Amino acid sequence: MLSNVTVFCFMASYLVAFGLEVARFKRKKNRYFRPLIFLSSLAGLVAQTAYIFNRSRETQLPPLLSSSHDWLIVFSWLLVAIFLFVNLVDKELAIGLFLFPLVLALVIASYFVDNAKNMLVEPAIQSWAMLHASLLVLGGVGIVLCFVISAMYLIQHRRLKQKQNFSEGFNLPSLSKLARLNRWALMISAPLLTVGMGIGIGLGVYVQKGPHSISFFDPVIIVYEIVWVIMMISVIFILRTKRPNQKHIAQLTIWTGGLLLLTVIGIQILTNARILDFDSWHSQYSSPLWESQRSTAGRIVS
Repeated sequence: MLSNVTVFCFMASYLVAFGLEVARFKRKKNRYFRPLIFLSSLAGLVAQTAYIFNRSRETQLPPLLSSSHDWLIVFSWLLVAIFLFVNLVDKELAIGLFLFPLVLALVIASYFVDNAKNMLVEPAIQSWAMLHASLLVLGGVGIVLCFVISAMYLIQHRRLKQKQNFSEGFNLPSLSKLARLNRWALMISAPLLTVGMGIGIGLGVYVQKGPHSISFFDPVIIVYEIVWVIMMISVIFILRTKRPNQKHIAQLTIWTGGLLLLTVIGIQILTNARILDFDSWHSQYSSPLWESQRSTAGRIVS
């Protein structure tokens, strides 16, 4: 049964979970909301795990190395796993309202990016490539968590300043706790992205000697470098300032996380659909959208 799982199966589960989160926020008191959200998310995670396993078996590669499609699926899987863990620790925290839109955006984006087997991953470099991809996805998840925590911080800051009251379904931690969580997320993400990018540069130089090559002018790589620079500025500012302005840090990490999401979603879709006329290592133009466009064009020409 799980061998026939499609992207739509777990996307529907996450859509239901998000809808229930919105219902909680709308002050509709119902004690069944929380368990239904958890069960729907868990069902989606199980289906998504089966899908990742099936894809890995088809491509004969780990999911982080097989294609951009699978990379986005793993990225969203990690975010859902984090949601379930947080939900077990604190059932009242309204993190689902922030995480599920991002999860759904990543899953939907996976429809429009490359799903062909990555031909650049040679057996000689597969272990290093796996380490590179793992560090980047973990660092990316950390930055997205910074984005979510910063959004929660700014909302809580405004809420307290204006003395606003939210419904029972919208509980947020204190500003000091959110600032501390944001600090830790930044400190953990920085070395992960730094080492991951360093390994990526080394692999790029190595691959240049083979039949395939990586362009360091790839727009995805360029924006990742910009994200890394902004993130390092944030970390240095935190370390060198005894009492850094937490609101400014939250605003900076909002921009950093937003830029990363723009990279992994927007630019990859645009390059795969050839809306941006740029050859990218992260797109081999075999996504469902591009294949349908190419077949349609072929019928018109014939």
